[in-house]
Amino acid sequence: MKKIAIMLLLVTAGAGLHKAAAQSRSPLSVNFNYSIAQPNGSLSDYAGNTSFRGWKAGINYSLNDRFSLGLGFGFNDFYEKTDRMVYPDKGSDISAVQQRTLQVLPIQAVGQYNFAKADAKVIPYGSLGIGAANMNYEKYWGEFVDKSNKWSFLVSPELGINVPFGKYSPVMFNASVQYNYAPYNFSEISGFNSLQGNIGIKVHIH
Repeated sequence: MKKIAIMLLLVTAGAGLHKAAAQSRSPLSVNFNYSIAQPNGSLSDYAGNTSFRGWKAGINYSLNDRFSLGLGFGFNDFYEKTDRMVYPDKGSDISAVQQRTLQVLPIQAVGQYNFAKADAKVIPYGSLGIGAANMNYEKYWGEFVDKSNKWSFLVSPELGINVPFGKYSPVMFNASVQYNYAPYNFSEISGFNSLQGNIGIKVHIH
């Protein structure tokens, strides 16, 4: 009888663990967001318009319900067109309409911490991305252009929320705000600063 009772206990516990495992989300997830970025500092003097041409994507692996590690990618295109002006250039003056662009493509390692349990209706989180960004600078003076393409260190702290579409749903609504800083210096830009808003979805993959 003792053996039978122990076996029944093990089967019951195993069923409970299987049920819990079935409810929990897969540790592997992907996210994709539409991004809007506001330039700050010297970047806003160069191209002060809000960038509506941006996206952000990532892949993450959860070590537990609170902490995950992953990789983040993205794109932002800062652009401004000026009125025709006369610009001094190497001893002569140039009358031109300037078109200024800075395209930013980051690749970062990302650590994320969730401030709520996996079964919460809203899961706030904080994350930190550290990596590099390709900075593509192009300034057109009519038919002439100044160009520079180089990589720079980039750090991006972020605060956001994930809202599951139902308890333990593998699909979540995602919204966040992040700050981007890079010690990038070229021409008028002395340090890259931007405040970025993201909205999209996060999906846990089985």
